[in-house]
Amino acid sequence: MYWLIEDMFKKLRHLPKVVVLDFIRLKQIQVGGIATLSNIIEFFRPMRIDIAFRNVDKCEAIKFLNGSGFLTQYDGAPQSMSDRISFLPLQLVEYDRSFNHVHNQLIPWLARTLGQDERALTSLKAGLGEVFNNIKDHSTVNVGCSASHYDEADDKITICVADFGIGIPGRVREKMQLASDQAAIAMACKQGFSTRTTPRNRGAGLHVLIQNVVARNHGTVIIHSGQGIFSCVHGPDGPSKGTGRSAPGRYPGTMIYMTLPKSGFVPDDIDEEDFQWD
Repeated sequence: MYWLIEDMFKKLRHLPKVVVLDFIRLKQIQVGGIATLSNIIEFFRPMRIDIAFRNVDKCEAIKFLNGSGFLTQYDGAPQSMSDRISFLPLQLVEYDRSFNHVHNQLIPWLARTLGQDERALTSLKAGLGEVFNNIKDHSTVNVGCSASHYDEADDKITICVADFGIGIPGRVREKMQLASDQAAIAMACKQGFSTRTTPRNRGAGLHVLIQNVVARNHGTVIIHSGQGIFSCVHGPDGPSKGTGRSAPGRYPGTMIYMTLPKSGFVPDDIDEEDFQWD
């Protein structure tokens, strides 16, 4: 992922009219790679740089590229009915309209995949809503991308939200001095931290996501932003407090990568209302 971003940004120095992506050697890809490719294309679009695809149908990852909706979004290829069960396809999401995406697309797909009533996903809905709120708060762009996948063999749901904005470290370091990008991401994940000057979202944020995905549902949250990576996982001894490390390159924005084990999902209690008939 990082080498591709670095290579593509090098090409910007010459402002080419067309950049060709050759997929012939691509053997495997996941939603994080799909989101990165989408971010690159959307970043180049305002510069009037076209992206051309080569050998897509010959690469070993063609099934995932098609099922994820990437080829539908950028090459007009239709998504099959069978893929709609295991994928919530790639979508460009305006942050000002992210409420609609979470409530009317992401949560209904998750409920079907998990075999749960949507009301049993209230806590998870709050955490996912905070993903979009926080990327918006830390970004300089208004559009990100979202893609999700359920791998039945691994019993794992993966959700990725990403953009090519300023990134979490850039925003956090406007407020305080920190030694590294991973330290800035860790600070953004603390309960009560906010880079906003208004009270909205204070005390919520990425902490809510980590509590609901990692602590409650034994999943993982990995955040790539700038030159830092911050990971929260649920191990044999319980949820980790989070581990930061330097990235092998620079992610020019923020990617939040979440996994949930389907079999270990903990639904919320549903309060059934009592109806009285006259």
